Amino acid sequence: MQDAAVLFAGGTGTVGRRAVEWFRKRNPEVPVLVGGRSAATAGEVADTVGTAEGLVIDMDRERMGLGHVPPLAAVVVLAPDDGLHGLALAQDQQVPYLNIGNGLVELGPELAAFAHRPQAAPVVLASHWMAGASTFLALRAGEAFSEVRSITIGALFDEEDEAGPLALHDMERLQRDAPAALVFASGRRSWVSGAAAAGTIQTIDGRTVAADAYAPLDVTSLYAATRAPDIRFDLAAGTSSSRRRGGAPAAEMVVEVRGRDDEGHLGLARWSLELAAGQASLTGLCVTLSLEVALGSGGGAPLGPGLYLPELLWAPQPFLSQLAASGAVVTNHSDQAPAA
Repeated sequence: MQDAAVLFAGGTGTVGRRAVEWFRKRNPEVPVLVGGRSAATAGEVADTVGTAEGLVIDMDRERMGLGHVPPLAAVVVLAPDDGLHGLALAQDQQVPYLNIGNGLVELGPELAAFAHRPQAAPVVLASHWMAGASTFLALRAGEAFSEVRSITIGALFDEEDEAGPLALHDMERLQRDAPAALVFASGRRSWVSGAAAAGTIQTIDGRTVAADAYAPLDVTSLYAATRAPDIRFDLAAGTSSSRRRGGAPAAEMVVEVRGRDDEGHLGLARWSLELAAGQASLTGLCVTLSLEVALGSGGGAPLGPGLYLPELLWAPQPFLSQLAASGAVVTNHSDQAPAA
């Protein structure tokens, strides 16, 4: 493989496979390296997508255990990387780095690594829910207002989703390491736990489901983007609306945004997003959309060195339109019509 390749570290996992598949589908000519712990599994994924090569990586070693590092176009980290070896590799090669696996309280080392080498590489931190899907949905809903007053996000994780056990394990790890969840209340950041973290979400099919406050990067991204005084993300596990209708276990989220319009009137915007292909597929697609901007795919200029979040790479409507074109159903419940 002569041309620089995109390295998907953790490309053999459930989310990793979907990310590789989406990237290959949308970028058929770009070489891919599928990194995993098993040579056989990495090779199988590479053979399936084509124009790809599997290789064994060790996330606990410098340069991820790679003796000879081939020319890279980007490093995408989809597996735990406690030593930040993927980031160091991207900085050494001066290529884009994208990570979706760190909780809000785990980002300090990455931020410090960027601050020490700010001109080395573009760094995209995408540890949002589904790599940014809910943030874009909330920002799109907020466009109805000149002043956003509150944002609530309700995400439903279907326990029969293909990503179920691993994703639930990762969420349990984050809740164990940081048992309090970040919210914004009355314009102040606050950490809630216990009874204060208990909440409910409204599903697409109208159910009220018990949930708990959760703190992906969406909370901080939305506060920075909107300055809404009240922001909260709640997560529930259960049966998705799609599966209750007899369909597949789907990725499902509902956002409610309250604000004032140009005339000062208070209003509510309620939007939902559903993808029948599930959580892993939606995450992989959102990873691909951010990665394409970082690489300059589609004729745009590649990202220069800097620190980025997904919502800084796309405007809400075009991003959601890309999701809709790939099978997602995005609905503005103000008029009950598909809206992307």
